[in-house]
Amino acid sequence: MNTLSQVETLQPAPEKSPALPSVADWSRILLGRAGCVFKWILQRARAQQARKNLRVCETVSLGEKRFVAVVQVDEERFLIGGSSSAVSLLTRLPEAKTFAAALDQEAAKIS
Repeated sequence: MNTLSQVETLQPAPEKSPALPSVADWSRILLGRAGCVFKWILQRARAQQARKNLRVCETVSLGEKRFVAVVQVDEERFLIGGSSSAVSLLTRLPEAKTFAAALDQEAAKIS
């Protein structure tokens, strides 16, 4: 015997307003973003540092798309030659002395 009076009327559920993030939530979010930014900066710094291991010290053009160049890789120097179709290693150059090292060597000979 279901009568209309016995059936409960359905009421809409009270709407909850979305809760705003707490200070702890904001702190966690900001620290997470700061960590990502810090990681990105470190990766960029490593990439830039890695690029500096190879550099062209000097280049001389020989005409007709030919050249010779001194290339430094870490602490080693090489003389290379190139044309429009190839690049060749000519020789490994002896270690370059700094002026201070040469001066110390000469001073050691005198004393």
